[in-house]
Amino acid sequence: MVNGGAINPGTIPQFTGNLGELETQRGLLHGAAGQFRDAGADVHARFQGLSAFYTAPEAEQLFATTGPVKAESDVFADQLESVTTALSEYAAEVRPIEARLKQLKADATAFVAGISGDKHWKDDGDKVEENNDLVKDVNAAVAAFWEAERTCANKITALVCGTHFIADDGTGKSNMYGFSEKDLDSTKELPWGSQVEESRRWWEVHHHVGSFLKGVFVDG
Repeated sequence: MVNGGAINPGTIPQFTGNLGELETQRGLLHGAAGQFRDAGADVHARFQGLSAFYTAPEAEQLFATTGPVKAESDVFADQLESVTTALSEYAAEVRPIEARLKQLKADATAFVAGISGDKHWKDDGDKVEENNDLVKDVNAAVAAFWEAERTCANKITALVCGTHFIADDGTGKSNMYGFSEKDLDSTKELPWGSQVEESRRWWEVHHHVGSFLKGVFVDG
């Protein structure tokens, strides 16, 4: 952290992937699903075409053998298409989060520049509030990004009865990934900064006297 606990723009997470490339690969995968389905159907149809030239007691059983090929091809193609849908929804959800994190980094950079050299910036309630709002906004964006990742992964792993990911609650389970916004907000220090309290200078007698009297007459 920099400048007495102020938000650190350099450690605000940024999306490092390429959503455009993801969309391109998603489209190719969707096309492959259709080709796989068509191939299974074609195998079955071509084999059935031989029935006009083959007559035997076992013919019906023989020509039924390619039915499962067509059926399994359909199932696999459906799964591939489900993956492409999950990826498309992930891209749509992450795109605004990516932009939000970039903007928050720019806002944090401007804020830190504004308090540069000011050792007593925490005496200013407005600056304290701005810092804390920035930290909370980063928390929200990062938590939303982790949630989008978990949601996408769970849609895909569910197709093969795989791992279902959940937010980390501190219990150390192997299927935990990322943290909730609530947990980030309650964490005292984060890589990108911390929420701070407005400080009081020693000459702010009214505050200290008020705190003292409250302790004596209210808290005992």
